[in-house]
Amino acid sequence: MKPGDTFLVDMGLGKHLHVVLSHPFDVDCLIVVTMISTYDEDYKNAACILRQTDGHPFIKHTSYVAYNTAQILRLVDLENLSIKQMPSFSDEVLHRILKGADTNSSDFPNKCWLVLDDQGLIPR
Repeated sequence: MKPGDTFLVDMGLGKHLHVVLSHPFDVDCLIVVTMISTYDEDYKNAACILRQTDGHPFIKHTSYVAYNTAQILRLVDLENLSIKQMPSFSDEVLHRILKGADTNSSDFPNKCWLVLDDQGLIPR
């Protein structure tokens, strides 16, 4: 998996779209974050809002990147989950998501930010 790849999985809060933000590191670990669909305006303070016009077939309602859900997952753990691979985000959308990680650094776990920065993925 590589930055921008997406998959559906239920990690205890219902089935949500997840996006890979990093290249594999350490023992084949990845930084992954969750997209949350919303039907009201609880996303208004979100650092990155995605809409159906962003071209991902799963996004049918306004959604936001829940940076506070960012986590480090091992590839082997992902293989043990029932994930459904989805199309990747475009480079433009991935850039917005990564920029939001930097902008929303108070909610984004520092250890995840450090990996993205080390990999040169935080837009400058």
